[in-house]
Amino acid sequence: MRYLIATFFTLQIYFLPGQSNEGTNFRLAFMEHINVGQNTMVVMITSKYAAAGLVEMPLIGWNQSFSVAPNQVTLVTLPKSAETVGSENVNKNGIYISSDKDISVYMHQYATYRSEASIVLPVDALGNDYYAISYNSYQNNNTIYPSEFVIVGSEPNTEIEILFSTPTKGGRSKGHQTNIVLGPGETYQVQASLADGDLTGSRIKGNKPFALFAGNTYTPMPAGCLNRDNLLEQMYPVSTWGKQFVTVLSAQVTYDLFRIFASEDNTTVEVQGATIEKYNLSAGTFIEYKKYESTFINSNKPIAVAQYNVGNACGGHTVGDPSMVLLNSIEQIRDTVTLYNSSLQQITENYLNVVALASDIAKVTLDGIPLGSMIGVIGSIKGHSKYAFARIKVNAGSHTLISSGCGISVTAYGYGNAESYAYNGGASFKPINASPIPEGGCVNDSILFDIGLKPPRFNLFWDFGKTDTFVSYTFKRAFPQVGIYPVKLTILDNCLKLVDTVKGDLNVTMRRKLEVPDLFQVCEGDDIQLTLTDDLSEQYKWLGANGSTLNEKYPQIFNTKSNMSTDYDVVGYLDGCPTYTSRTKLKVISNPLPNLGKDAFICPDELNFNVRLNPGSFNSYKWQDESSLPFFEVADAGEFKVQVWDDFGCTGFDTLLLTQKCPTKFFAPNAFSPNGDQVNDIFLIYGEDIISLKLEVYDRWGNFLFLSNSIEEGWNGMYKNKMLNAGTYLWKAEIEGFRKSGKSFKEFHTGIVHLLR
Repeated sequence: MRYLIATFFTLQIYFLPGQSNEGTNFRLAFMEHINVGQNTMVVMITSKYAAAGLVEMPLIGWNQSFSVAPNQVTLVTLPKSAETVGSENVNKNGIYISSDKDISVYMHQYATYRSEASIVLPVDALGNDYYAISYNSYQNNNTIYPSEFVIVGSEPNTEIEILFSTPTKGGRSKGHQTNIVLGPGETYQVQASLADGDLTGSRIKGNKPFALFAGNTYTPMPAGCLNRDNLLEQMYPVSTWGKQFVTVLSAQVTYDLFRIFASEDNTTVEVQGATIEKYNLSAGTFIEYKKYESTFINSNKPIAVAQYNVGNACGGHTVGDPSMVLLNSIEQIRDTVTLYNSSLQQITENYLNVVALASDIAKVTLDGIPLGSMIGVIGSIKGHSKYAFARIKVNAGSHTLISSGCGISVTAYGYGNAESYAYNGGASFKPINASPIPEGGCVNDSILFDIGLKPPRFNLFWDFGKTDTFVSYTFKRAFPQVGIYPVKLTILDNCLKLVDTVKGDLNVTMRRKLEVPDLFQVCEGDDIQLTLTDDLSEQYKWLGANGSTLNEKYPQIFNTKSNMSTDYDVVGYLDGCPTYTSRTKLKVISNPLPNLGKDAFICPDELNFNVRLNPGSFNSYKWQDESSLPFFEVADAGEFKVQVWDDFGCTGFDTLLLTQKCPTKFFAPNAFSPNGDQVNDIFLIYGEDIISLKLEVYDRWGNFLFLSNSIEEGWNGMYKNKMLNAGTYLWKAEIEGFRKSGKSFKEFHTGIVHLLR
């Protein structure tokens, strides 16, 4: 579809129902901290509902269930293995959070005097095109604390392209491009190598959505300030960037630091406070500046704005440390925001910065209390009275803000003794820079027009040409012929008093048939990729009869199970026109199950010994000695292994342990002659397959003479190194051995032995 967006009065509004920071599925990762292995990593989970779910690192086998009461918070501490360490390696420590109800998730990473936090976006709000925004690396003596970012895979076979803005620890140079592939739960961290290295401006793009977090292990801001801290912030997809921002000066400080980052060339930015400052930016570049007041930012193209708290040494407050937060644009405001102010790691002061239309401040409540009645600072932007802000001190815990007007944007932050955190309190994270006009559809099919904007805030005016105009929010329309139909939409935002005009071409095509193989077969436990025999488009949906849904062109199914066998209806989408549904079958074949029986005891020394192993009837066999007969003749004890294949090539294994345990045999001679001729010099209990033997010898009066606990140690006819006289002596033996059944026994035997001289 071809489209053109012509904007008046700088309005850019999201065109589909907004995605917030609430959701049921989240992916995240913690970056390397200055205190490697000695920091605490926590996820904070809050919800408007009673919710339950699981926090897990599935690729390393760690998980912990959670439950959270309405408007409360649950903390889950991650193991040390959650910290991503090093640069430019694929790791398995990605964190996945799932819940049965909508939740909001925040992350906090801290150690003594080192603390930072971030909002976590749900999977539905992730994108596939980002810029990293962090801060300069810091060097202390010979140690460099790097600028860094970490990528978290969310879908199988995500192909990611990274363009580096500074040299890296992995040896990549500035401007170098590298490509990686990540699966769900895999992570890839990048760290700058130079003392002044800054990964801000690194471009990270992929063929599927993924998560990106950026920050620093430990840094001052600006350079020269005494306070230093780790930075951690989730990056927003470029598609969610906006054009209008309100910046609110942090509580108790004299100034904040800001970076404005551009995604397109010829981006012009105005920062309006007591004076107006103008900047021109190219794609991938930023401007950094200090501000001692709250401001209004306006640009002609999408931008991102980062706000940095500089800490008490340079900021003028008695407590605090550096922190970083990405601001929400005015276009992403919401009517309800639920967030959590942290008290972890000795945070003693918590604040909220709230942005709204000046006429709406009186319509905002915080935990049910009107904002205007609370103790705090409510102010307006100098030279721009349309917007107002509230700076409110709050207690640690969960807070809910509700606007009955046009909406709000909220930032949460806090200070402690050489501690701080800051994160966005929630917003709509739906792509702003997307056309609301459908790509197209099929001839004579009803095409849905619904951009998610509702009255009374918005008025919509549709124009299909030739006086075909009308006002509607949701409708369907069919087109009788193949062709390209121009459409114009005018949007009036009654809250912001802005107008946007969008033009697009709707492509109407004939429905086509999709060719797909009739059958996919795979052995249980193997992976399989479903393929197509034609290539109509890049958008497909595979609907399984078992309820599974796959939204990839060539989806992969990993570690298949027999219960995954199902029929799939697959549909392709060409400019919005779905193909005819084609059906294929996925058949997961159960692996053969050879059976060698249970581990057992054998006695190869027995007459007529004959043991044949028969695992069952299969197509082919391979035994531990590489033989390939359908059976195996056992000659001795040992471990026996067989691998078998069925007619489909599926394979199975079995192992059998045969242990030699022949029936115990023993014999006690009735005489011996210890005369040194090497014949019958020692009195022993002789035998085979004896487990243990205890032998005692006594004289005829019952006096103890000899003790042995070894099968190999016998009596030499001496007592206390003196030869005894010829005569008759008594012996007692405790013998442990095996019976014919293989079971062990312990018996006591006695007898006499003649000592001959």
